[in-house]
Amino acid sequence: MPETVLAQGMLADSRGRPVPARAERALRQAVQATRTPRTPKTPPASLLLPLKADVEMALGRFFDARLRLAAAPADEAARRAFEDCLFTLGVLMAEPCAYAAVHDAVQYTEG
Repeated sequence: MPETVLAQGMLADSRGRPVPARAERALRQAVQATRTPRTPKTPPASLLLPLKADVEMALGRFFDARLRLAAAPADEAARRAFEDCLFTLGVLMAEPCAYAAVHDAVQYTEG
């Protein structure tokens, strides 16, 4: 769902107007997902772990891309670089969720 639809739903709600059902459902699911505690996953014994140096390099690229995107939100190249870094972290950490991939990568490099 595009961010604009969610933003319009939140704006409508703040003004006392009904929120579109699709936006309300997506917002409720997002809130529920953040309230649901993550169960720590135990990696199977056969899971291959990436080199810490590769994860550290990918994290560095991610944080740089995040700063670049924050400085210029309309820059398509910055957005593509940011999404590419998230994808790379997702693959390295075997995690389909971007937030979980970054979290796991930070935990892996610190631990």
